[in-house]
Amino acid sequence: MPTDDFLDEDKFNLEDEYKKKTKRIDQLERKSDLERNRNKEDDRLKLVESVFDNKTRLILFSMLSKKRFLEFGGSISTGKEANVYFAITSTSAIAVKIYRIDSPSFRKMKPYIDGDPRFKRYRGSRSGFIELWAKKEFKNLKRMYEKGIPVPKPIYVERNILLMEFLGTNDAVLPLLKDCIPIHPETLYKKILTSVKKMFREVKLVHADLSEFNILYDENDDSFFIIDVSQSVLVEHPKADEFLLRDLSNINRFFRKFFDKSKIVDLPLLFKWVTGFEADQFLLLNLQA
Repeated sequence: MPTDDFLDEDKFNLEDEYKKKTKRIDQLERKSDLERNRNKEDDRLKLVESVFDNKTRLILFSMLSKKRFLEFGGSISTGKEANVYFAITSTSAIAVKIYRIDSPSFRKMKPYIDGDPRFKRYRGSRSGFIELWAKKEFKNLKRMYEKGIPVPKPIYVERNILLMEFLGTNDAVLPLLKDCIPIHPETLYKKILTSVKKMFREVKLVHADLSEFNILYDENDDSFFIIDVSQSVLVEHPKADEFLLRDLSNINRFFRKFFDKSKIVDLPLLFKWVTGFEADQFLLLNLQA
């Protein structure tokens, strides 16, 4: 019959074996975590390399040395055309938008430049086009801001880097309208449309990509800010009416789920209210198809 000593020794051996297996599992888990983190880091590096080419790095260092900002922080948002980063100046926080030189949306961006008399001449290279795209957003923001349209205040632009007002608190940037439930949807609907009208009549611009994805919402005071205006075109642009109808349709679609449909203005009436003239029936039919 086994003795008590034997039982104690057997128990010790089992515990020792358990500890060895547990240690081995922990090592495998740590190795797996390291591998996952390494893969994530590789993805981040690829992302950074696609945005921070050598010239972009040099401009950022130059901006830093000229104290256009004192600290360059983390990412606010990432996209196919640009990434937006947080930075701090001597007086406030700002947003740093860096347009991708290798943007895969390059071809889709051209129709918003072609036909704009402000940009009749631009270099045919991809980098030259992206530089122009950044300047276009700066100029559009400036025109809108000066006329009182709720947009981030533009500060400075150089090559593919745009500095502008940071919209948010110390904790985070304001959320996109698509992720919010408006406090007073009917009021917000009217305020956004009023800004679209003012943008058309006073600023002489059409956003050309307006939707809940390009509007920031502040639930503290039920206010909003229009963003991403690089593609915005002059009202004389050949496709301005088409772009405007699409913008208005997007706004109607978003707000239709928040209140009675009878309070949504029909697209033809809305277009006339904004522009002062009738919408092209062919454009309306194409949009509704």
